[in-house]
Amino acid sequence: MSYPSQQPSSWHKPISTLLLLSGMVAGTVFVSSNVLRFESKSHAQSPRLSQSKPEVKQKSKPSPSTGGLFAEVDGKKLSFPLKQTDVEANISGNLSRVEVKQTFTNPYDRPLEAIYQFPLPEDAAVDDMEIRIGNRIIRGVIKERQEAKQIYETAKQEGKTAALLEQERANLFTQSLANIVPGETIEVVIRYTNSLEFEGGDYEFVFPTVVGPRYIPGDQIDAAGNTTRVADAAKITPPLLPPSQRSGNDISITVNLDAGVPIRNLRSPSHPILTSKKGEQTQVKLANQTTIPNKDLILRYQVASKQTQATLLTQSDQRGGHFATYLIPALKYKSNQIVPKDVVFLIDTSGSQSGPPIVQSRKLMTQFLDKLNPNDTFSIINFSNTTSKLSPKPLANTPANRKKALEYIKKLDANGGTELMNGINTVAAFPPAPDGRLRSVVLLTDGLIGDDETIIAAVRDRLKPGNRIYPFGVGFSTNRFLLDRLAEVGRGTVEVVAPKDSAEKVAAKFVQTINKPVLTDIEVSWVGPGKGPDIYPLRVPDLFANQPLVLHGRKQDSQSGKLKITGRIAGGKSYEQELDVKFDASGNEAIAQLWGRNRIKSLMNQMYGRETDPAVKQVVDTALAYRLLSKYTAFVAVTEEIRVDPNNPNLKQRVPVDLPEGMKLTNPAAHATPEPSEILGYLIALFGIFLVMAKKHGLKWLPTRRQS
Repeated sequence: MSYPSQQPSSWHKPISTLLLLSGMVAGTVFVSSNVLRFESKSHAQSPRLSQSKPEVKQKSKPSPSTGGLFAEVDGKKLSFPLKQTDVEANISGNLSRVEVKQTFTNPYDRPLEAIYQFPLPEDAAVDDMEIRIGNRIIRGVIKERQEAKQIYETAKQEGKTAALLEQERANLFTQSLANIVPGETIEVVIRYTNSLEFEGGDYEFVFPTVVGPRYIPGDQIDAAGNTTRVADAAKITPPLLPPSQRSGNDISITVNLDAGVPIRNLRSPSHPILTSKKGEQTQVKLANQTTIPNKDLILRYQVASKQTQATLLTQSDQRGGHFATYLIPALKYKSNQIVPKDVVFLIDTSGSQSGPPIVQSRKLMTQFLDKLNPNDTFSIINFSNTTSKLSPKPLANTPANRKKALEYIKKLDANGGTELMNGINTVAAFPPAPDGRLRSVVLLTDGLIGDDETIIAAVRDRLKPGNRIYPFGVGFSTNRFLLDRLAEVGRGTVEVVAPKDSAEKVAAKFVQTINKPVLTDIEVSWVGPGKGPDIYPLRVPDLFANQPLVLHGRKQDSQSGKLKITGRIAGGKSYEQELDVKFDASGNEAIAQLWGRNRIKSLMNQMYGRETDPAVKQVVDTALAYRLLSKYTAFVAVTEEIRVDPNNPNLKQRVPVDLPEGMKLTNPAAHATPEPSEILGYLIALFGIFLVMAKKHGLKWLPTRRQS
């Protein structure tokens, strides 16, 4: 049998083209949703170099000598402007004073504006910023944020060199530096004070070095990448370098430690360190002086003194008398006084947890279950884009239920977006704990999300009375701001687990901690003349074993008196202790700065999700009075003289940040799959192409009616 020759008719070409283009769109959608979602949402593509004119093309190429990302201007390779970050921390007792120096260089032949986002500790009281140009120092002034931005923009347009320091989150900051003269080097110096963490006998100093890419939920609302759920997404997603490339920004960190008493067991679970003695001080440096800023420095040590000793520091000036109290009561409890508890384990199984983090979470969960008390109940909920749970209600701590739980844990895998709100909603709807026992929610996550303030508000408003939340930071980089605030509004404790920390030791310490608070129903009052001080936190949390009671207060009239602390210990017995407060006019000004920072922190905790003008004014007034950076204030520094021709074209460049060590770019994140409206737009465009080609090839849409 013979077949007619298959010559392509006039409609084959447009139809074939349409099918080809449709396949390309479908492939793009598939790739976007399965490979590039993390890059799209986290801005993990090659950083864009924006400017007025002329055009600057950016290419990402590794250098044979150092590797790195380069901008190409007129065919010449030029590196990024941030060259070095130097950190020097001076620790005295419970306080640290830290200076961060960022060195910028303009490698172009035109004036440059560099914009760089970087992390600092979430409790840092940032009170100083200056720029150094040669031998000159221009000190920044604190202003309301919008006023500071206007001063900066005006100076930039006038051709003056200007610096602007803004806070996007309590632990995320933006440094803008305008009109850097070609070939010039400028140093930006930032100073802050914060308190050291103390728990389980260890003091801990942390300096964050990397901004982890965040999962941004919601529908995109503009070209910048802001969404319906994260209105400022563009401000918290800096350009991200692939792991095979480097920005050329190294970091050096020096810590001068003067604890006031001999120290021991000095170590870092994050970096190799070098230690030396300088008189009464111990100096710590990074062993590698060209360290890439891609993981947080964690430094831990112990002191040779009684942990029950109370420390009370004071300071006074025209703003009033300020104090900071650190107290660990000498209290013990017996095992038969342990109250049975219900524990809900809420586990992050999103894409950013893939690899070592999910392995560490499995180990922690295994140890947590092993160390629960016989009378405890437990449940497991894991979340990413959706949530799953081990059981519809709490389970008794029996061998059969533990075996069931261990099998469930082994199957946990990491993929999808970090929809923490799904997990919070599931916990809120979970059946109540049996026998009226209190519920402890143990959250394991890196917290790398854009809607962190919304999550804090949800926990604040929805956590049932008496319940507690205990966040554990697990991952290559953790959002300590979110973890700390969740613990504070959830009246629990927080711990960030370093990659090398023992899961068994972490779990044992935690279970021992929550077995029984050593002091509950804590109240603080003033004994003495005048109005009592304003003390933060407003709600004093329960105190657990080897955990200090930390209070920051201000008494406006600076009159001395006593601080009275009362509460209940195990067995219902009463506890009472009084501390003498005598304000010292020559005291450390950092005490005042820390009170201001803690007041702002308390105000912000109440404002998340319900911002009001009066509350904003309270934050602004406090920040201006104490010279503190906040969400509503900023530092600005401007040279007096005009340094560049404002009529000449200039460049604007966002400095890329390094990817956290070990994190992969292929982790999923939200909002890379095109929205329905985008897909419809693609189809309409394809349909238009089809019509043009059909007309060109003479294709008729409808068959003609045959003549009878």
